Amino acid sequence: MRIVIVEDEPKTKEGLINIIAKFTDNEICGIASDGLEGIKMIKELKPDLIITDIQMPGMSGLAMLKQLEDEGIMFYALILTGYSSFDYARTALQLGVIDYVLKPVDIENFISVLTKTETKIRKEKMEKITIGQLIWSLITCEPEEKEPLRKQLSNTLQANDRMQITLFLIKPDSLDLETVGEMVHCIKDKMNSLCIMNYHVVHLSFDYGILVLVIDTEKNKYLNNMFALHILPDLNAIGSCYCSYTNILGPGRLETAIKELKDLFQYTFVFGRDTILDKTAVEKLVFKPIDYPVDLENRIRKDIIGGNYEKAVKTGEKFRELIIDSKGSPELIREYTARFASSIYNVTKEYNNQSEPKLIFHYFINNIIESKTKSELILNYEKILHNIPAGKDEQMDIDNLTVLKVINFIRNNYSKDITLTEAASLVGVTPEYLSKLFNQKINVNFVVFLRNFRISMAKRMILSGKYRIQEVAEQVGFKDPKYFNKVFKSVCGISPSEYKKVI
Repeated sequence: MRIVIVEDEPKTKEGLINIIAKFTDNEICGIASDGLEGIKMIKELKPDLIITDIQMPGMSGLAMLKQLEDEGIMFYALILTGYSSFDYARTALQLGVIDYVLKPVDIENFISVLTKTETKIRKEKMEKITIGQLIWSLITCEPEEKEPLRKQLSNTLQANDRMQITLFLIKPDSLDLETVGEMVHCIKDKMNSLCIMNYHVVHLSFDYGILVLVIDTEKNKYLNNMFALHILPDLNAIGSCYCSYTNILGPGRLETAIKELKDLFQYTFVFGRDTILDKTAVEKLVFKPIDYPVDLENRIRKDIIGGNYEKAVKTGEKFRELIIDSKGSPELIREYTARFASSIYNVTKEYNNQSEPKLIFHYFINNIIESKTKSELILNYEKILHNIPAGKDEQMDIDNLTVLKVINFIRNNYSKDITLTEAASLVGVTPEYLSKLFNQKINVNFVVFLRNFRISMAKRMILSGKYRIQEVAEQVGFKDPKYFNKVFKSVCGISPSEYKKVI
């Protein structure tokens, strides 16, 4: 345990430090001499246990604990009291103090009380932790911490190593917490209506998605078929998502299985969103070798340089037939398509004297690299292909220029207050039209684009290690750090401080 000691008497303080250091494995993370100093230290260090004297000059230990309780700060405390202060001890016990130790401190008695206190704290914390928190801790903790968590999870789930467990992992496309919440609610409703027993639905994070865990699969027959027929279509009606599935014996392999389910998502590119991915189906896949078509790249460059734009589009369609529609691996198809699209952009910019398309093209190329399905890749590739200008002197499509100007405006002003109305006024259109235009051109509305852009910049700043969280919030346009934390967590699934540790 991490312990803060609040004690004004030097001898008692030194005695406690020596006993804890010599006879226990606990860590003393802070030492204060009065209640005011103790409150500041407890808020900052968040110890597992407070050991405090009841009576001290200035703010007493009793007043300190009362203020912590009034501020809603949860704590576990062990108090030191003399015989003359025993009435105060009774009052302290009503504040949620676990136990007391009489002064002068007896070593044997103190160690006994401290051991009992540690056991009680551990038990209460275990009872409070949810299944979702346990699973997330198991995924993200250090290797030496996994075994106790596995045992705790087994006890909480009441599952042994001989019991079959079915897992579904659902990854929504949406970064909106309300959409995720609606999906969780839908899953629970459907599971109940299908009379599926002993299940748990947990939103792990936006990176992993929603975990559905069904204990004792033998009592829940045909789960995969039921999920595919009755649940997945309803989830896709709420928002696009993809799903993977597996069975394990007991919770011992749970965190490994979840990571394997997440890895299966890359094969959505092959199977599409309507198929529940599983390891057996993926292992049957055979990808054919494909080579990057240098001749087509040279041909489309020649077509664009020569001003033969109709022919350039046909060459681009030939690339789609040869590469995108091939049986090549998803990784190579994405890589080659992004490379070909970049070549189109470079030659268009170089020979048609265009500097404007840069952000739009880069946005679509990035979407190609990150595309989850072949249809998404094709959609973004065709946007690039059909942005090849119809002639050297023609301007780029006016709607693309409108969106581009707004994206540039966001990029240069994301640290300030930006509204849809202000952005629309900048480009001379109505807010409603601009919102519709964003959806048409980059498949996301203005508000979500602005939010995601700000959070993307925040992530870079956090990873640099140069800024405090409050500074990051201010520099990406959030005046209220608490609201920034809420938005960051809704997008990334974890808080900014947790993101810094995990990454």
